[in-house]
Amino acid sequence: MKNLILLLFFTCLCACSDAPENVVVEGILEVPENRDNPDSRTLKLVYKVLKAKDTNSRKAPILLLQGGPGVATMIMEPFLKDHPLRNNRDIVLMDQRGTGESEANCVELNDSLFEIMRQDLNVEEDVMATNSQLGECKEALKGRGVDLAGYNSRENAADFEDLRKALGYEKWNLFGGSYGSRLGLTIMRDFPESVRSAVLSAILPPETNSLNNSIQNFENSLFSILKRCAENQGCENRFPNMKARLLNVLKKLDSDPLHFDFEGKPFVLNTHDAFVLLFVSLYDRHHIANIPLLIEAMEHGETEPIQNALKGFEHMLGLINWPMHYSVMAYEELPFNELAVMDRALNNSEIGFAYAPNSSTIKLLSDWHSFRASNIENQPVVSEIPTLMSSGGLDHVTPISNAKGAIKHLKNGHELIFLDEAHNSLYNPCFYQIAEDFLNDPLHKPDMECSEERKPIEWNLSNPLQ
Repeated sequence: MKNLILLLFFTCLCACSDAPENVVVEGILEVPENRDNPDSRTLKLVYKVLKAKDTNSRKAPILLLQGGPGVATMIMEPFLKDHPLRNNRDIVLMDQRGTGESEANCVELNDSLFEIMRQDLNVEEDVMATNSQLGECKEALKGRGVDLAGYNSRENAADFEDLRKALGYEKWNLFGGSYGSRLGLTIMRDFPESVRSAVLSAILPPETNSLNNSIQNFENSLFSILKRCAENQGCENRFPNMKARLLNVLKKLDSDPLHFDFEGKPFVLNTHDAFVLLFVSLYDRHHIANIPLLIEAMEHGETEPIQNALKGFEHMLGLINWPMHYSVMAYEELPFNELAVMDRALNNSEIGFAYAPNSSTIKLLSDWHSFRASNIENQPVVSEIPTLMSSGGLDHVTPISNAKGAIKHLKNGHELIFLDEAHNSLYNPCFYQIAEDFLNDPLHKPDMECSEERKPIEWNLSNPLQ
């Protein structure tokens, strides 16, 4: 294995050179692309350390673990720059291998995939077009000597362990959500002596077969949202019978898709596109509040709400590095996928007709690469590391049941539930208060009383048709 190389340099990001509380350490960590290959090439991973504003603090740092898989980490710097968590702890950011500034691969794929969505393609045509783009990417990576076997959570976790050693931290606190929770659990499993505590949200543990449960989780969340609208007098008066209207509009778009211009170019919205926009809208409370309006817009061909949703999807699409995403999914999820279980869930689903057949998802992952994880990547992580696990009651990707299963194997685990939050609960001040209390005293259960305060959805009741 090639030697670990650490390049350090210092910069001050503040307006005044004499403000030590804004010191940021930047650097490049060189790691093997594939630690199982003694002749592996090296990767240059870019990191930053937002030094604690209290320069006398000796508290263990926080390591931020980004989700996706495939989302860059450095985009979080503006949010964390003046965050209270930085007052007395260093916050460590590093773009994971193959993402952001850490040698991201095939970044042009994002635009190509959106161009495919613009067209009115059936499932087979969509898969062929996507596979063609992925194939071109794979050929380009092959020409550059990229080893796709190295893009997985195990290697990812080892990168962060190398970073910890290089920075000289004895232990650190993990802070990750969604795929970042999977990565955090992997670090807890593979490098337990390096972790003081872990704060994880939107839990995606290794033993959860996310492909198997994806359609059911989505439907449960969407119908729960529509039920909440029906139980809210203002929402029900403005948007009556939303579930029936949703099913009708999805069927209508199958035979009569909407045609309009989006960002100066033609766009055709068919049933599967509508499904995707609804899926993306479930990620946070703000977009959930627009779902009834979005369904109504699809009914009447009112394009403004649809275009707003498309902008959100295009933004999310651009955040993800798809080679990294497909590599992790193919390696860690595909081996444990049960197509029969997926098909059974699809057949039992009321909106399954709008969802691309499971075989298309499996084909894309299967064709990406042939590397598959061993059974350890489908086993619960057993640990005594103090862990706080947070879940949202509206989460359509990582439901509360994920955390309930994982926490059974964590001797010092504490479960935190926000019934009115979705997958992205990042900006919930109560969550951060509880997290900070836990970080300061991880051996005791923090006061979670603020999480019990209900926060109903503030529905968007505007009417662009008037």
